Amino acid sequence: MNPDCGKSQQRRVFISILALSSLLAVLAVVAGELVIGLGLFFLTHMAWLYAQLNPTVQWLGPVVTGFRTDEKEIWLTIDDGPDPQETERVLELLDRYQARATFFVIAKKASENPALIEQIIQKGHQVANHTVSHPESRFWCLSKRRLEAEINDASAIIAGITGQRPLLFRAPVGHKPRALHAVLAEAELPLIAWTARGFDGVLTDSGGIVERIRKNIKPGAIVLLHEGRATLPDTLVDLLQGFSSQGYRCVLPAADSFVCGRR
Repeated sequence: MNPDCGKSQQRRVFISILALSSLLAVLAVVAGELVIGLGLFFLTHMAWLYAQLNPTVQWLGPVVTGFRTDEKEIWLTIDDGPDPQETERVLELLDRYQARATFFVIAKKASENPALIEQIIQKGHQVANHTVSHPESRFWCLSKRRLEAEINDASAIIAGITGQRPLLFRAPVGHKPRALHAVLAEAELPLIAWTARGFDGVLTDSGGIVERIRKNIKPGAIVLLHEGRATLPDTLVDLLQGFSSQGYRCVLPAADSFVCGRR
């Protein structure tokens, strides 16, 4: 991996600032300045929450937000599959436009549809870890033990199908529990976020999804898409046609080209 994505200075600075803020809050309360103390406690907790819920913030550890390239290349990533209703159609479209993609799969779905995982690999694409069960509503607050189960068990399930452990991880909704970076470091998995998203996880207007993504396309961008919402095939056709007309290629970047933080 690019050495820039292995540094943790931001985390050390962030933790130091929060520790100082907490200490000042205690001193303020002891000194009788209750409003100031409670205000500092509130700001400290809000900073923690912001760092956990903002997918691209680096304060808790490195997050991959792009890759270095001198060419018109982008990285297409597809979450939440495999989906029996969509995956084969998606693979056909990727073939048609000679595009490569990384599928961040939910391991429970993978175990139920191993043939689709095998097809993804056979077509020259990449399968990566998106947890066992995708606990999106509570992932941000999972304990280290639960994170280890979600992440390590997912890797084991995927390896049982493909013959090799996945090399990448994406968090559900991009959330970052406090222990996430420690668990990923032990598993040797980089955390992958995105550059361009169309909110296709919640929206159904394919045209609007495509327009939001196009606004953030540039060389080295990571595009986020989702399976299982019935919008992906139409969205993918429009996107791939647009990428092709602009001279962009969808590639699988090498880990040593990853960029963490702003580009």
